[in-house]
Amino acid sequence: MAVGRLQVEIDNVEGAFLNAVTQCLLHNMQMHHIPRAIVDFMEQVLMNQQTQLKFDGYTSNWISINNEITQGDLLSIILYIIYSSDLVDVAQARQGNEAIKELTLTFIDDMAFIAIGKDFKTTHEILTNMLERPNGGYEWSHTHNSKFKTNKFALIDFSMN
Repeated sequence: MAVGRLQVEIDNVEGAFLNAVTQCLLHNMQMHHIPRAIVDFMEQVLMNQQTQLKFDGYTSNWISINNEITQGDLLSIILYIIYSSDLVDVAQARQGNEAIKELTLTFIDDMAFIAIGKDFKTTHEILTNMLERPNGGYEWSHTHNSKFKTNKFALIDFSMN
């Protein structure tokens, strides 16, 4: 029997909804062929928002909000799934080597990179590559203003032995 090894890295995105970049969301909506009328509507809903701070009798001037998917809004989960969809695409198909695989799993702001390989060294190298390569996890984190909570990263190794 062949020995397989599976390794998982789990991540959490800090302030996922609050830090969502509206222009990235609108771009992803277009890339996923969401009808233009819906994209335009969401642009009107999400752009040019303002807020004021009020405390101890003080009221600030109006402050522009450039980023944010309103958490708790009925559409917020769907919008964040669209927003983070590029992260799912980090996993690449491996041609001609069925023993080595890359996968991603996501649920809103929680995600896992999964590497399947012949040993732990191989799976750790695959995971590092998934994070560090162009269009990888760290680049997505930077371009989407979505800092990973690296203190919540977990490296879990499984063996078929």
